[in-house]
Amino acid sequence: MSQPADRPYDALRIIDLTRELSAYATRLFADLGAEVIRVEPISGRADRGEAALPGLGGDVSYAFLNANKKSIALDLESEAGRAVLVDLIASAGAVVIDGEEAALLPLVLSVPGARVVTLISHFGLDGPYAGYLGSDLVTQSLGGITWMSGDPGSPPLRIAGGQAGFVASLYAATATALALYDIEVNGGGAHLIDVSAQECIAHSLQNALQVWDLEGRIPMRGGEGTRDATEQIFACQDGHVFLASPLSMPLSWKALVDWMAEEGHPGGQRLAELDWSDRRKRATRALRDEFRALFESFAANKSKAEMRNQALRRRIIMAPVSGIADLAADPQLVFRRYFHDLPHPAAGRALRFPGAPYRLSEPVWRVDRPAPLVGEQSEELLGRGALHSIAG
Repeated sequence: MSQPADRPYDALRIIDLTRELSAYATRLFADLGAEVIRVEPISGRADRGEAALPGLGGDVSYAFLNANKKSIALDLESEAGRAVLVDLIASAGAVVIDGEEAALLPLVLSVPGARVVTLISHFGLDGPYAGYLGSDLVTQSLGGITWMSGDPGSPPLRIAGGQAGFVASLYAATATALALYDIEVNGGGAHLIDVSAQECIAHSLQNALQVWDLEGRIPMRGGEGTRDATEQIFACQDGHVFLASPLSMPLSWKALVDWMAEEGHPGGQRLAELDWSDRRKRATRALRDEFRALFESFAANKSKAEMRNQALRRRIIMAPVSGIADLAADPQLVFRRYFHDLPHPAAGRALRFPGAPYRLSEPVWRVDRPAPLVGEQSEELLGRGALHSIAG
């Protein structure tokens, strides 16, 4: 049996003072071998939420964001607890702090040593919003992505899935990795990294800011597709599919029209008529509505799987809109062994996790342990004799 490959961050200890906004940043390092020690109060951090499963020790979001981490419980209001935190920081190569824990930043920075300190907050360390609390909805809205999401005729739309935290954590992890590289390779000194989730969201708007800067025009949200009648999300028998078959992609368009004609559907004849070759007409409400009615009546008795299989066979640019249950059974993800089952002793069952969002040449990504219970590794990290004094 081959020995496991050395992992990129096997020698790295990270002190984790994160919450939901920033917890994914340290999870990324933990998956690559770093010892990530989550420091929390004796009663646990609020981001554990209400347990979705009996005995889980936190909600489902907590279980995902904090897998592979350790937990130590400290009374940071006590002198003994703060002294232990200082010792932990002194032993670490990096500290990652959530903006809601910013009061600890002076203490963290007072500990000598060349390490990376990364603070992730909604709005950054300075400026008129510094110190303000935020939320996923607030930060998405102030970052501009909410304006760009949703249908043109409807109010702006928040993107699901806590994207402010995930986007900010990805940028923060990248910056932290670069700073660690500088210390290790170039002998650089200590780094303080200030990550604003609002700025990270604004950075993810593709070219929207440049359109305003260069053209003086405000980009508008485009809904589920483009203005073209044939590039939208459409209903089928058991869900929805996304179709992208305009006449600018003639092979896909012809294959769709031929398929309709083969089945004797009226769309086969109607879509072959001349007015469908005019892109400006296809963007009108009348033709958009007509195409939707034609396509959805054609797809009404066809499942997403059938639509996908026909699209692949006929070379039509179309894909099913996957629900969460669809993702869990997706043949591509299953083939690549994307999902990983991790036993959780407290929950009494295995939890299924999304796997690595990348593939490396060596098998260095692993999920070895479930998210910790409060203070689960306190004795391991400090020894039994120290526990009473630091608990307060």
